[in-house]
Amino acid sequence: MTEIKSQLKETPGVLKVLEFNTISEPGSYIMLDTGDLVRIPREAIAPDRSLLITIHRRGTTRVAMLSNNDTELISTLRDIAANNDIQTNF
Repeated sequence: MTEIKSQLKETPGVLKVLEFNTISEPGSYIMLDTGDLVRIPREAIAPDRSLLITIHRRGTTRVAMLSNNDTELISTLRDIAANNDIQTNF
């Protein structure tokens, strides 16, 4: 797992970077290659249940968790991405 430095609300932190098909926590994620936003609600990762959406392609689909809140405001998510030098497409 790779980590990217973050400064959310003036508090230094780290964005978690992982492969899309290994997401195990609800939240708002950005696809690092396209800048697309993916919201994963708690219901999508209930125990004993696989992620409802999987992506199949050559290589890996890496995402960074912008927030553990899947209903976070778009403007806040854009700010978090910008503070981490990640280009958005939302």
